[in-house]
Amino acid sequence: MTLEAHLDGASTWEEGVFGAFSAHVKEEEEILARYRELASDAASPDIAYLLKMIIADEERHHALFNELAATVSRVVEMSPDSPGVGVPDVPLRRHDSARLRATVNELLRFERDDARRLHQLRRDLRPVADTTIWPLLVEAMELDTKKHVLILKHILGISNGIFGD
Repeated sequence: MTLEAHLDGASTWEEGVFGAFSAHVKEEEEILARYRELASDAASPDIAYLLKMIIADEERHHALFNELAATVSRVVEMSPDSPGVGVPDVPLRRHDSARLRATVNELLRFERDDARRLHQLRRDLRPVADTTIWPLLVEAMELDTKKHVLILKHILGISNGIFGD
């Protein structure tokens, strides 16, 4: 499904991005409804549990795309930045960058260690892979940990701001 979006004063690129973000929100509304319906009809608690995990992720995605669309709209309309509204920009300079980098590097070490521990735990759970959802849950946590590492690496990349210290 494509959603036509028009923002007065927007460039072709801004309209395209706004349209993509808005369309994704609209499409996910339908998918979320299907997931919720399936979860409420699930006769097995394990299936309902897993579907609720997906629903939580999809709701978070829905909120992120709404924030992205609101941010594009705010930029096009040249609205003043409102704290807590939309996705914040990277500042021109960041004055606490050394402390930020030190803390992020510490968190990265933890996440990488956690990834190794989770991987080993998932291997240790192989004997119950056919009778529980535990290995799947640990694997999902491994994927979350990879996401955390990705985000932390990005934070390191922008830790100085656009123009650095």
